[in-house]
Amino acid sequence: MQTDKPLPMPDLALKEKDPEMYALIQAEKDRQFSCLELIASENFTSRAVMEAMGSCLCNKYSEGYPGRRYYGGNEHIDKVEIMCQDRALHAYSLNKEEWGVNVQPLSGSPANFAVYTALMEPGSRIMGLSLAHGGHLTHGHQSDTKKVSASSIYFESKPYFVQEETGLIDYDELEKSVADFKPKMLICGASAYPADFDYERLRKIADSVGAYLMCDMAHISGLVATQIMKSPFQ
Repeated sequence: MQTDKPLPMPDLALKEKDPEMYALIQAEKDRQFSCLELIASENFTSRAVMEAMGSCLCNKYSEGYPGRRYYGGNEHIDKVEIMCQDRALHAYSLNKEEWGVNVQPLSGSPANFAVYTALMEPGSRIMGLSLAHGGHLTHGHQSDTKKVSASSIYFESKPYFVQEETGLIDYDELEKSVADFKPKMLICGASAYPADFDYERLRKIADSVGAYLMCDMAHISGLVATQIMKSPFQ
């Protein structure tokens, strides 16, 4: 018996459905497990994490916040997000009555930009550690000829530096530079800085010009949670 109705698409495994993509994923898996990984912002996730990331949660559209979504059917998503918030606060020994946390950003770059746009108007001044001295692209980086990052396109930026002899931040020079530039936000955090930041000194420097102090600890968050590196919350 013939029918004009389309047959349902079979629910095939990736290896059967798209062998080319499957082969590329396997090649990347082989690369990861055959190399010594020293990039601080990367990780070998556990089976449990892989199961959660590849679960039915990725099917759900959940714009908004717990209890205030734009679409229905988020009762379980709300519980997941609240649980993640509680666990994040616990990881850094923070009191939920004093601290809030947003667990929605997918990476550090959009998280940084969300902070900038929430606290500052376009054209405001920011200062971050120079990219060439271990800073991050989203901390206002620009070259001599081009504004590379959105953080330098939408905000006026000036870098600070480490001492070439020690590889460490000269806080006296930083204080002078901040007093001269008078940024709206002073950013501490880095991609490749091998020492703790002096958060107390940075707080005083920012306060001296009425600036926000923002800590981007994306690359060292695990070391902070395990108390191997100093916590900016203390």
